[in-house]
Order: sequence, then C-alpha cells, then structure tokens
Amino acid sequence: MAAKKELRIDKINRAAKSLKVLAHPVRLKIMEYLESGEKNVGMIQKHIGLLQAVTSQHLKIMSTNRLLKKRREGNFIYYRVNDEILNGIMNCIRDCKV
Repeated sequence: MAAKKELRIDKINRAAKSLKVLAHPVRLKIMEYLESGEKNVGMIQKHIGLLQAVTSQHLKIMSTNRLLKKRREGNFIYYRVNDEILNGIMNCIRDCKV
C-alpha cells in the first residue's frame, strides 16, 4: 500500500474551520440544498422552514467563512457553494455509516 500524502498545515486549518462552520444541522441542510445550484434567500428559507432572519444569520456565517458565494440581483441575494471540496464533504457525510 502506498503511503498517504501528508496534509499541509494550511489545508488542515482551512478544513478545520470549514468543518466547524458546517457543524450545525441547519447549515448542513443549506449545503445539501445548494448542491443542486444557486438559490435565493427566500427559496432557502422556505426549504429549511425557518424564519428569514434566522436563515440569513446562517447564510451570513457561511458566506463570511467563504463556504458560500453570494450575488445580488435587484432585491434578491443568491447563494451558491463556493468550493467543490464542500460537495465532497457532503458526499462523505452521505456515505458515512454513523
């Protein structure tokens, strides 16, 4: 068996920060919903079933930590996953046997 490549410290720190932000059920649900593409705040709020203010707080935390990208179109803000690695994390969660 080949030796595994050692992770660089900057990659470890980034992964730890991302996982800390994702360590909330609502944020994981948001990530799962955004895997299929960009959505506006109202669509996300309706999908997760929380108040708009609560949804916006989670989205702000996720975008501030660069997990999501956002863009404004008129009165709407649209969010999308910032990094394909995050889709990989979601797939790992799906495949996990816990």
